[in-house]
Amino acid sequence: MTKPSCCNNAAFLSGVNGFTAIPELIRLLARGEPVGLEELTDAAGQPGADLAGVVRAQPGAEWDDAGRLVGFGLTRQPTDYRFLVGGKTLYTWCASDTLFFTVILGEDAVAESTCPATGVPIRVEITPDGVTTVTPARAVVSQILRSTLVGGLRSDICDHGHFFASASAAAAWAADHPEGQVLSVADAFAQCRAACSELGWIAGRPGR
Repeated sequence: MTKPSCCNNAAFLSGVNGFTAIPELIRLLARGEPVGLEELTDAAGQPGADLAGVVRAQPGAEWDDAGRLVGFGLTRQPTDYRFLVGGKTLYTWCASDTLFFTVILGEDAVAESTCPATGVPIRVEITPDGVTTVTPARAVVSQILRSTLVGGLRSDICDHGHFFASASAAAAWAADHPEGQVLSVADAFAQCRAACSELGWIAGRPGR
């Protein structure tokens, strides 16, 4: 069995009826526009799958006044993780989401955040095949590990996933979260890409 990791959290979610549509859901949100319930139903692509119901059951999901989805991992609402992709400025719920979604979308992206321990700005340039630039170079990613489905994906997992300026900057977080791990940005990306490959979620790059 694969060792639990941040991206394996998405892997076990895919076992829920309708959640094999996660990549299509992220691609819909990447347009930067609200996603209607009928689009969620079409995205599920499974008879009897209730993707909209599953998303509604997650307390962190974001909806507009018309009942359309505006955020689920990827969002238009500002967070601590700015995600520049496809000529748009979007946001993610956690640091690893920026890596994970780059693979799903199949487009080059830039992640920007601030170290919660030191206040140092962090910038990561990413392609669907790997991380090209990390500033500062020793920046790391914190992750909470789970091997079972959680009731609140955002609060139980995503809220703990940060970019830190270095492993030493993440030391206090690691001490407070023995169920977590701290990885280099490159290693965290490799984990995310491997999970996407295993699940068949790697997008073809535009023009290929």
